[in-house]
Amino acid sequence: MGFLGPRLVAASLSLLIGLGLIAAEESRYAPLPLRLEILKPWEKARGRPPPGEIVAGIYERDWRRSDFQNKVAITIDDSLPNRYLAQALDILGRRGIKAVFFIIGSNFVDAEGKPMPRAKELLDRIVAEGHLIGSHSYWHRRMDEEPYRDRPGAIAAELDRNEALVDKILGYHYPILYFRPPNGAHSTPRYELDRALLKRGQYLADWTITSFDWNMRLKPGNPERLGPSKVIARTVKQAREESGGVVLLHCFPDTLAILERLLDALAGARNAKGVLEFSTLDEIMRLKYSP
Repeated sequence: MGFLGPRLVAASLSLLIGLGLIAAEESRYAPLPLRLEILKPWEKARGRPPPGEIVAGIYERDWRRSDFQNKVAITIDDSLPNRYLAQALDILGRRGIKAVFFIIGSNFVDAEGKPMPRAKELLDRIVAEGHLIGSHSYWHRRMDEEPYRDRPGAIAAELDRNEALVDKILGYHYPILYFRPPNGAHSTPRYELDRALLKRGQYLADWTITSFDWNMRLKPGNPERLGPSKVIARTVKQAREESGGVVLLHCFPDTLAILERLLDALAGARNAKGVLEFSTLDEIMRLKYSP
């Protein structure tokens, strides 16, 4: 027993270490146990904000800046199963750029809750062409306000409903990795949205580069209205200054009208580190969270 005991202990430790490495690899960016350790001090001091990010995420106003090595990831919100989504896929496909499409479930069903005619065709294309489907909630309501604010049941129901719809349309389970909260809103006193994502092994993914493309939709005469050239210039300026990052775009007609010009401008942009290049949200997350 004296001989077998230490060997058994050593073998058990090796197994645990191996399982830990596997778990870390499967979590892709930050091992789940590490995120749980981040959460523990906050749990003990209820009411105080956590000493960092509970889950890995990309934030526009992040206290911890990162060097994204001039890599730019394209993300597209608020898609509808229509010709504009198809056009976005065509444009990205011609350039070999991979994006994340953050889907609002209610956009993909009719008044009776049935999938829209092109819903499956276009979600199939997103997957087949190497892009990712991300969740942008089912109703596109702020998660830091009622009825979701720090209500675990309501948050879980919203997340689950959107994911179930994607699965229903595709006809199989699609493992959603990224969630983008409507308006980027997620911080609340109890951080229940972040905790719900933690349980699911998902990552909150906002953005670092705001195109303000939605301002092109404002009526002429509105002082906040931006023209196409201004949207392109502002987006490129941010990407150069931040040495890359995550670009927020929308699947709006006005955005699609300038998407090719915007991508060309980003591809030709330079800063002191060199030329910007297109990458993926996966890569941006690795650059930020890998040791």
